[in-house]
Amino acid sequence: MAKFLFKLGRWSFHRKWIVILLWLVTLAGVAGAAAALQKPFSNEFSIGGTPSIDATKLLVQKFPEGGNPVNAASVTVVFAAPEGEQLADPENSAAIDRVVDHIRETLPDLTGTERFGNPVVVSPQLQQGIIDQMTAQGLPEETARDDAYNLRMLSDDGRIGYTTFTIDVASSMDVTDEHRKVVNAAMDMGREQGIEVEAGGAGFGDPITVKTTSEIIGLAIAFVVLIVTFGSLIAAGLPVLTAVIGVGIGALVIMIATAFVELNNITPVLAVMIGLAVGIDYALFILSRYRAERERMPADEAAGMAVGTAGSAVVFAGATVIIALAALTIVNIEFLTAMGLSAAFTVFVAVLVALTFIPALLGVLGDRTFRWRVPFVAGNRRRRRARPTMGNRWIRFVRRAPGLVMAVVVLSLGAMTYPVLSMELSLPSDSTSNRDTTQRKSADLMAEGFGAGVNAPFLVIVDADNVNPDAPALAPLVQAQGESVDRREAAETSSYLYTVGQLKNVGGVRHAQLIDMNADTNAAQILVTPFTGPDEQYTIQVSHALREQGEQIADATGADIGLTGLTAVQMDITERLSGAMPIYLGIVVGLAIFLLLGVFRSVMVPLVAGLGFLLSVGAAFGLTVLVWQEGLWDLVNTPAPLISFMPIFLIGVTFGLAMDYQVFLVTRMREHYINLRVKAHADPDPDVPRSVSRLDAVEESTIVGFTRGARVVTAAALIMIAVFIAFIDQPLPFIQIFGFALGVGVFFDAFFIRMALVPATMFLLGNATWWIPRWLNRLIPRMDIEGTALEKEWEERHAAELQHRKEMEKVTP
Repeated sequence: MAKFLFKLGRWSFHRKWIVILLWLVTLAGVAGAAAALQKPFSNEFSIGGTPSIDATKLLVQKFPEGGNPVNAASVTVVFAAPEGEQLADPENSAAIDRVVDHIRETLPDLTGTERFGNPVVVSPQLQQGIIDQMTAQGLPEETARDDAYNLRMLSDDGRIGYTTFTIDVASSMDVTDEHRKVVNAAMDMGREQGIEVEAGGAGFGDPITVKTTSEIIGLAIAFVVLIVTFGSLIAAGLPVLTAVIGVGIGALVIMIATAFVELNNITPVLAVMIGLAVGIDYALFILSRYRAERERMPADEAAGMAVGTAGSAVVFAGATVIIALAALTIVNIEFLTAMGLSAAFTVFVAVLVALTFIPALLGVLGDRTFRWRVPFVAGNRRRRRARPTMGNRWIRFVRRAPGLVMAVVVLSLGAMTYPVLSMELSLPSDSTSNRDTTQRKSADLMAEGFGAGVNAPFLVIVDADNVNPDAPALAPLVQAQGESVDRREAAETSSYLYTVGQLKNVGGVRHAQLIDMNADTNAAQILVTPFTGPDEQYTIQVSHALREQGEQIADATGADIGLTGLTAVQMDITERLSGAMPIYLGIVVGLAIFLLLGVFRSVMVPLVAGLGFLLSVGAAFGLTVLVWQEGLWDLVNTPAPLISFMPIFLIGVTFGLAMDYQVFLVTRMREHYINLRVKAHADPDPDVPRSVSRLDAVEESTIVGFTRGARVVTAAALIMIAVFIAFIDQPLPFIQIFGFALGVGVFFDAFFIRMALVPATMFLLGNATWWIPRWLNRLIPRMDIEGTALEKEWEERHAAELQHRKEMEKVTP
């Protein structure tokens, strides 16, 4: 592969204008296609194949007139009177009327108004209607009053009330800015008259807004780091330019894909975040190698050699990231698969751009690439004598105390991993939104006035098609309906009442009540309200208990029981992700060890790399939990459970990036180690002086390889961290958390694992570092990502050319 990449790099150097034009035309073409074909992104996280989704399908089948409640664009408007007052006070009730009237008169697509209106008036009417209806059906008055009370719209103290309605659109993602403006204007009217008015619900989520400042900040910091690395304004600009082109193409293709598949709205954000980071890093590695090779060969061959050597490592590292992201498909979660494949495609484009666009730009700029030097950085000042670099000083310190370095890394990262034990996961909801948003304020007011469980209702669907009329559990209820009633119809009705009674006895359930039966009376809906809110772990236990109780009810009655509703759907997604995480983690770590075995022909190097990755990702999880879930030092204003798919996505991305640094750093060490072994084999005289010192081959190669690669890897890590951390500036909490988690993950892996733990273990292991059993060495395929064969071929050809030149000089008088 290295030889092919050498030819590709040199071809791109010579055919520079063709390459540049092709990439620019591609960028313009996908931009035009995106403008013509793009459709809106979705804000939903639903997945198929979960019990709640199956129950939702059953609900839609049995109650087709009601649509899909999970996708319904429902809105809840909450009112709160000032402390010491009640909503029934004339001025407060008038303010509510103004809000309600404005929505009723001006909101397009208004529907679902059964519980819409001034809660001071509607709530008592609604409660009395429920009582009259249920008692007329022969149910006990106490049960009727309990059911009516559970559906009240006014708090016991009269200070908090709410009203609900639905926007008649296909799903919550189709709610427009016009709809939101009407509701916001209505809320402002109520606030102006002295009451608190907030709104939430699936139909009133804020539109996803992505600030471009994150990319600008990340690129600006990357540019500064590149200036320090290369000491040249021109050279610093090349990786940034290539990354922008690569990410631009990747993001635009994702927009085109929305015309054919439904994509979640954070899919392009994550793809841009990762694409920018790797795009700059890959270009940095190739450009750095070009500068080193240019000292000994012509510009075109230096470009080819840079692409053949560093480019081989880029291809391997990029392939590792792509595989890790694409492997998210094994989790079998649609939106996560889309995220992984979209980010993987963006990385793929970044690799192609780095391999071709960088040598093309080098062909245009030539030796001007490293001009416009910045004084006092990257060696741009004269020194009387060479001084050891910071990387060289650090690696020599590690050599003197490898045990201490290893202990500090393992103990510190291990300690930071401990908070993972208390990690809580959920999907975004009103209850987990920022405290300063109207959605969070509405959820808090609802919890204050009606209990936390009002924000986490479960909907139980009872399908009585297979009910057993002779079931002993139903016998008392069937007999109570009299002999004149059809026995099967009596059994169906009895199964609903029996289910309600059993669900009320489940621990953590505040109330359960029958809310609807279909026209055929063969299915019913039961509303179950827990004591706890959607972001509390106890609510998950309640959902498990409800499902277990549902299975027992099905065994006792023959009716099929399903649990659905937005809360159940989100919990199923969270649990599916949590269950898949250990499997995915095992796959990516196993993949890392296998690939690194082929690259480094060593048992210990891949093993240390894999264990180090576990330490770094564990510490990243732990610190993220401390800051974003536990609210460490009040660094964030809204501590909440972490978004459900953050851990598994973080594992995939961090794994790929960790292998980047492992490859770029350790290949330099192995390259020098192989050279020393070849030299020792060619001239075994022990008195032959070594190139650096009298250290053994492992120690010398570790020091030399680290010294050569540390500067570039440090720059690459700092750039990646800057790009990720810049996304903390985004308005959406889950994007902020992703940026933070990826940033600290790269920090821990690059500086604690790759630059400390890995060399420390090499010094401690000595010759065992590069040991591999002969049978395994024969079994594992070889991967020459250092371009050793390419360099050897060039050196032989160069030596032959020098010899030929000398012979010609002797012949020529």
